[in-house]
Amino acid sequence: MKTLKTFLSFVEIQTKLASVMPFLAALAYAFYLTSAINLRNSLIYLVAAFLFDMAVTAINNYMDKRETKAVPHFSRPVSLIIIFAMAIAAGILGLYLAHLYGLAVLLAGMICFVAGIAYTYGPAPVSKSPYGEAVSGFVMGFIIMFIVVSINAPTIPIVDIVLYHWHLYIDINLANLLGFGLVTLPAVCLIANIMLANNICDLEADKATRYTMARHIGIPNALALFATLNCVAYLAIVAASILGILPLWCLITLVTILPVQKNIRVFFKRQSKRETFPLAVKNFMLIMTAFVLTLLLGGVLNLGT
Repeated sequence: MKTLKTFLSFVEIQTKLASVMPFLAALAYAFYLTSAINLRNSLIYLVAAFLFDMAVTAINNYMDKRETKAVPHFSRPVSLIIIFAMAIAAGILGLYLAHLYGLAVLLAGMICFVAGIAYTYGPAPVSKSPYGEAVSGFVMGFIIMFIVVSINAPTIPIVDIVLYHWHLYIDINLANLLGFGLVTLPAVCLIANIMLANNICDLEADKATRYTMARHIGIPNALALFATLNCVAYLAIVAASILGILPLWCLITLVTILPVQKNIRVFFKRQSKRETFPLAVKNFMLIMTAFVLTLLLGGVLNLGT
């Protein structure tokens, strides 16, 4: 039991909702588009994404413990075995899905792997730079949702890559890509906001080792950005609903504005990792849960048409 608790702490299991919610949103969106989902292959991808997310977190914790000379979760050999086992398993599952769905899914998966490793490892990890929010938001919001939609709605053209007789053909449907970008924007902004809130709360502790966005632009501007990203998430839902990209039912998501705004005000007054950082996660869950449920509602109502 102690070993299990140590492992769950090593991979920070409590943070994994950030990868599950975009998966559910993409699944709901694919269901809205096609009135069907591929449950088997979707679950395979969820396991792969979950394993790789845990591997990236484990790498981050492993490197932090080495740098600060703090007591590690596990010994160096055990830590590396855990990290490589999760990463290799995720890679095998990803290659299987790429075999089924083509080079666009393979490329998206490769972007996830490269970004995940670069995020935590190397001489200049992205997580220690001002670009951590943008990278985490794009990969966990846009890329994850792209893969899930590609699995469940392969007939909806967004990006297709074909290798034929050593000729590489790339077909991008710009209208669908822009529309899809608008659909994923709430997840991108809200995931970036979790990272931003984390860096704001850790600013003093991180000054010796990290030059994050919060440090780069200062706390007042970082707080303004935190509020702005929440607003952009709502505006994207409104715009996509009005344009017919999302069902009008998604406008119900706006009922979360009041509790979200209340949480933002509390965070503005005090930035504490223990006391107020969870409010960023709470805002993420409030908006994304409402978004997923209203998308599902739109998909269910489509069944009768």
